[in-house]
Parts: sequence; structure tokens; C-alpha cells
Amino acid sequence: MTAEEMIAKAAGILAREAGPNARVILFGSHARGNARAGSDLDFLVIEPEVEGRHREMVRLRRSLRDIDAPIDVLVYSEEEARAWGRVPGTAIHDALKEGKVLPGV
Repeated sequence: MTAEEMIAKAAGILAREAGPNARVILFGSHARGNARAGSDLDFLVIEPEVEGRHREMVRLRRSLRDIDAPIDVLVYSEEEARAWGRVPGTAIHDALKEGKVLPGV
């Protein structure tokens, strides 16, 4: 499976699992276009509301277990994304600045 195929598959799974109002954003080296062999896939998932952010990250990451690639998933609520997205140097700021919103299912 190519990196593009893995990204599309992961984005579809994340969109389905996170729900219809969630946004799935690819960020990091794959979004910038400078990924190398073995580079991980970095996703930011923004959901309307999140109860237990760590638990949700684990749940979404487990939904990707059939994809044979290193994958990181960050999860934030819309409110958290608005707040932290304004803070330079945070992962969410960088993800929102350089990331690519991916189509869902």
C-alpha cells in the first residue's frame, strides 16, 4: 500500500469513527510533502465535543490497527482547537497552519 493509499484509508476510518461533524487533518511531513520512507502519519481530529481526550485518542488509534504504518493521532474539541490553534509552537497551531483537511468516508 502506498503512503497516499494509507492516508486515504486512515482518513476514512478516522472520519467514520469520529463522527460526521469531525474534521480530519493530515499534518507533518506528509502534509508538507517532505516525508521519507518510514515517516509517520500525523493526524489531527477535531470533534465538536470531546470527553476524555486521551481515551478518544487511544480509541481512534486502535481503529487504525490494520494499517501497517506508524500513526499519531491528536484529538481536540472545536473549542480547544480554537484556543490552542492561536498559540505558536503548539502541535495544534502547526497542524492547523500547515495541515490538509482530508475528505471523510
